[in-house]
Amino acid sequence: MISKKNISVFLVFSLSINTFSQKHKNWQSKIDSIVQIKSPTTFNGVILISKKEKTVYSKAFGFSDIENKTPLKMENQFEIMSNTKQITSVLVLKEVEKGKINLQAPIKKYLPF
Repeated sequence: MISKKNISVFLVFSLSINTFSQKHKNWQSKIDSIVQIKSPTTFNGVILISKKEKTVYSKAFGFSDIENKTPLKMENQFEIMSNTKQITSVLVLKEVEKGKINLQAPIKKYLPF
């Protein structure tokens, strides 16, 4: 398990690879070059992009233990804590825009107990 103090950043990208790859033929190298920028600090984390349940890009950058310079691996586990709240809220609001969820409806309409 990776300690909270040893992880600078945990980043999740959610991209539409179809659109992105059509506009940017070398999108993988573009991601690599963005991650290599050292201002204000070097990126420390994992990037995974999937398309139709297939991984199309995955790479670990930085260290799991900065003090001991232990390289970060794709197999490392992260304590994401409350970060999923923002992701969940965006997904719910996308469903609201589609008309599939009514924010004024009781929660039991969607999660029957």
